[in-house]
Amino acid sequence: MYSPTCASCCCLRLHRPSCLPPWLVTGNKLPPQPKSQSKSKRMSTSTSSQIPFPPFCAPNKDRLTPHDGASLQNGSFEAENIAGCITHVPGDPAVNLLPDNVHAHLSHHLETPLLDELYENLWLIAKKSSRNIDPLHTQRVKGRSIVPTEDPRLHLTWHRDRIYIKPVPVFLLNYEFWATYLQPSTQESSSHLDGSIAVGFLRSYALLVPHRLDFMLAKEAHLIPDDVKDWLQWSKFISHFRNLPDESVARRYHYGQLRLSRLSWAVRIFRPQHARTVWFYEIPYWSTTSLLSRATVPLLFVFAGVSLALSSMQVVLSVPADDPWFHGLGQSGLRNIGRAFWSFSIAVILGWIAIWVLLLGIPIAILAWQVSWGLARERKRRAGVSVA
Repeated sequence: MYSPTCASCCCLRLHRPSCLPPWLVTGNKLPPQPKSQSKSKRMSTSTSSQIPFPPFCAPNKDRLTPHDGASLQNGSFEAENIAGCITHVPGDPAVNLLPDNVHAHLSHHLETPLLDELYENLWLIAKKSSRNIDPLHTQRVKGRSIVPTEDPRLHLTWHRDRIYIKPVPVFLLNYEFWATYLQPSTQESSSHLDGSIAVGFLRSYALLVPHRLDFMLAKEAHLIPDDVKDWLQWSKFISHFRNLPDESVARRYHYGQLRLSRLSWAVRIFRPQHARTVWFYEIPYWSTTSLLSRATVPLLFVFAGVSLALSSMQVVLSVPADDPWFHGLGQSGLRNIGRAFWSFSIAVILGWIAIWVLLLGIPIAILAWQVSWGLARERKRRAGVSVA
């Protein structure tokens, strides 16, 4: 007859006591499970289920040193050399894994406060569709060049013949980093960023790079890091983001591509607090010469149209009053026509003078402002006041 006691004795005879678990040697049926450990295990399971991709699909396999280690505080890399773990954000050796530093780094690379502030009014200037993102090969077909930028505000914005795209940060390819820093925190802490921002960012890449050709263009434009070795690895990873609903991503990614010129109009009308200027979402001109050259073309078109109108008026006024064309108008009608044409001519002259004043005055005003700004900083520096 089978007896649990006999089975235990048999195991003890076959194996050395030192190799057995302490709970078996002492005769306990189950190992002790501290409540804190069990709770931690449940939280870990819940956390892993919220990450969009499984660990084996992560292109970056770096292991992270726990951020509460003393070596991390002292800036020592001894733990990295011994345990094979890194003590910094994957892909950014200058940023250690202290929670506050990681949060500041994530905010700088992913958050879009200006677009979040404009969100309620974006429907006026853009199509509210998260799928309104052209693949990279379609961007080329439309004649747009791909401009990499590290500014998350400019990600998926386009102007004329170029589109701005933020490269994929390496830390978003690391599963352990997601589990540690991009999951909802149960405590009031600033060390966790809203993971929906990162999810939305990578979902935009699922639409930008859905084909092998798009992957080649992304590699050529340095949008995808070297951790992604080939198309197959990228396809397996990014497929987990492609069909995510809008409820899983940040509000900015409820919209796709945004036109910079329309965003500038939104800034002028709604005056958001996070805007850098009151005129532009992103300053399009960094040289007075380029500004004037762009402004000259439409002014020449207006000048040609107004000149044609004035010439037509001169022809009308040069026709004799007794011509059959004017029969029925009378002298008062002719005088009214002449008065209207004269008023229009005076308005054109005044408008042309104003345009020339602006063309000459704007560069002079900008130069005067730059000189006064430089002199003011120099006076502060000489007075011992720190200047940024």
